[in-house]
Amino acid sequence: MTIRANLKNFLPFVPALPRGGLGCRILRQVIIFNIVLMKDSKMDRRSFIKRTTFAAAAAAPFFVAKDLFANGSPNEKVNVGIIGIGKQVGVHFGSYLGIDECRITAVCDVDTARTDYAKQRIESDYKNRGHSVEVKTFRDFRKMLADPSIDAVSIVTPDHWHAIMSILAARAGKHVYCEKPLTFTIQEGEQIVKAVKAAGVVFQTGSQQRSETSFRNAVQLARTGMLGDIKAVFCGVPWRFPVFYNWPAEELPSTMDWEMWVGPAPMRPYTSHLLHPLLAPNAKGGMFGYAWGEWRWHYDYGNGMQGDWGAHHFDIAQWGLNMDGKGPKYIRPYTAQNPGNVHDKRSLFYEYENGIRVFYGSPSEHLKKLGASNLSPMVTFIGSEGTACASRGGFFWASSPSLMNVKLPAGAEAAYTNGLGNHQRNFIEGILTGRPTLCPVETGVSSSNMCIMGTIAHRLGRTLEWDWKKSTFVNDPEAVALMWRENRGEWAKVF
Repeated sequence: MTIRANLKNFLPFVPALPRGGLGCRILRQVIIFNIVLMKDSKMDRRSFIKRTTFAAAAAAPFFVAKDLFANGSPNEKVNVGIIGIGKQVGVHFGSYLGIDECRITAVCDVDTARTDYAKQRIESDYKNRGHSVEVKTFRDFRKMLADPSIDAVSIVTPDHWHAIMSILAARAGKHVYCEKPLTFTIQEGEQIVKAVKAAGVVFQTGSQQRSETSFRNAVQLARTGMLGDIKAVFCGVPWRFPVFYNWPAEELPSTMDWEMWVGPAPMRPYTSHLLHPLLAPNAKGGMFGYAWGEWRWHYDYGNGMQGDWGAHHFDIAQWGLNMDGKGPKYIRPYTAQNPGNVHDKRSLFYEYENGIRVFYGSPSEHLKKLGASNLSPMVTFIGSEGTACASRGGFFWASSPSLMNVKLPAGAEAAYTNGLGNHQRNFIEGILTGRPTLCPVETGVSSSNMCIMGTIAHRLGRTLEWDWKKSTFVNDPEAVALMWRENRGEWAKVF
């Protein structure tokens, strides 16, 4: 029986659907998915009706909450607003512009020079693709969230804003894609999870390495036991923990709202180290550009390389160890000289309850023994029966040809992928179909926690014990006190 025939046969048993537009398409795809499942698994009609009715009933308040049917006219595309126009935003521009099912319809930044540039760039790109799109600009993200025409937001701001923006976006009924690390402090994580669950919105953490085949291959080898018992994981995180800086004050550009950039964090005078002005076109007339903000090295606004590359690589380690939503038991600092900072004489590693350790860097001695001393991978899983490495750009290596060429299993044991190509597309597909995203909020929180607890252990200089079930440190009030920071001004009321 065809899907079309199945639809005709079963739709009378399904609650009434809204007509036309995105909401109807989403529920329709839920029904089709269940029909296919019924066919493959010989699900009976009663089970089909139960599953689909539940899906439709659960989805109804979900769609109303996020206001897809704004102004009485359902959106034909997922309208995306982007908050934060900095260095990383180019990835979001490129990804969303290439997805037919969505449109970038709004941008927000504390610097009007950036929003003006982004509006021109996006509208021009759509025009070149044969589309007419008007992009709204905002300086205050709360006004963007109040716009009923916007269905989803991408948060591409410095770390100290991630939690507040994610929570307020969820409360406004917007689907959320938030860059990593998902939180600035540990206790923010619980607040984001609560907000997302209460609103029923789709959430994607920007750990885009999960969408790369190379990392998925390494993860699947680890998760399925093909490497034997995992003994250790090495993550190529550069050695740079955050510190406090006192950069001299500079004149604030007229296009910037410094109060809004600082937001919930401690107020410091404006400096281009924290927010660099938009870079002018080059001599050949190239596009405007952005400098990497040094806020990520400042303890008031970022978590150093722990929160930068660590949020990517530790996330892959957790995924491969089947520890998503959980975490290590111990964070163990040890004495070592940082070659890039004469004042830093401390590094650390993580240890799980089963004894597996996660280290910094590349396992050079181990790879040398395997005849692969020329490799410097981002993530390496070392097992009793084999080793697997992965890096960006499609690099994947395993210690034997059989592991390199093995047919990886599908189903529950696989590193889930939707096969659609990139992380933003996975997010949009989650909105359209209801399928889980690759890095949902709980996973993003646990990976972010790992980064932050490492920063705390480095700061205190002693071993910390972590209880992931209670999301707190064990018998260490000083460490617990560093899990939270009082937000400044009006932002203290968000939580």
